[in-house]
Amino acid sequence: MADEKDFNSRVFGVVPTSFTPGFELHIMTSEAYNDRVLNLRLNRVIPSVRGYTGYTKQGFMLSRDEARLLLDKLVEVIHDDDAWEDEPNEVVVMDDD
Repeated sequence: MADEKDFNSRVFGVVPTSFTPGFELHIMTSEAYNDRVLNLRLNRVIPSVRGYTGYTKQGFMLSRDEARLLLDKLVEVIHDDDAWEDEPNEVVVMDDD
């Protein structure tokens, strides 16, 4: 299709999504915004009602510095056992370091 853009994407990994059936999370880099960016996209593997499979509009792009911050925050929450306990009775906002 002539309207489609080529972002020269390279997929580095696929994460199954247990709580979002029918989708996979694709971790890739893409050419966008005059730079190479981290591109996290949902990919529909089970057809929608209209029969669509492929990338959805759900996802986002991060600069390398933003990706590093995301990595730090993911490591922090994954290793924090309290984060994986039952939900607290109130919303708790964690301080930004």
